[in-house]
Amino acid sequence: MTSTHKGFNGLGMGLGNLSRLSHAKTRSISAENFSGSKGQGGMATEGTGAFHARELGQGWKVSPSVKIAPHSTFTLAEITDAGAIQHIWLTTFPAHWRKLILRAYWDGEEHASIECPLGDFFANGWGNAAISIPCRLP
Repeated sequence: MTSTHKGFNGLGMGLGNLSRLSHAKTRSISAENFSGSKGQGGMATEGTGAFHARELGQGWKVSPSVKIAPHSTFTLAEITDAGAIQHIWLTTFPAHWRKLILRAYWDGEEHASIECPLGDFFANGWGNAAISIPCRLP
């Protein structure tokens, strides 16, 4: 390794590089940990799953989801440090794929860098299954 080689940066994870080490810091942002704070997942005591998790105690998924009221906005995450989003996992009824708008802002921008229907962003804007070489969407 030369002095100009910076090594593996932790991006583009897959089976081919699971054994590689990096100095990247990872965070999981979820309905229980919107900031991605280290060690704070599974700490909620109230939420959409509270009734079903009532006997499990803290550390279990008590708030695995959020309900967003019609005609409202919801901030999923506010990240202040530099980084890369490598995975987004969410669900909604297929009838809502074109009704929910995804907006993303970065670098202090006033206007969204991404603003489109949720289904369009994930290549499923028409509400139909898509089968292609690069992706399979239910």
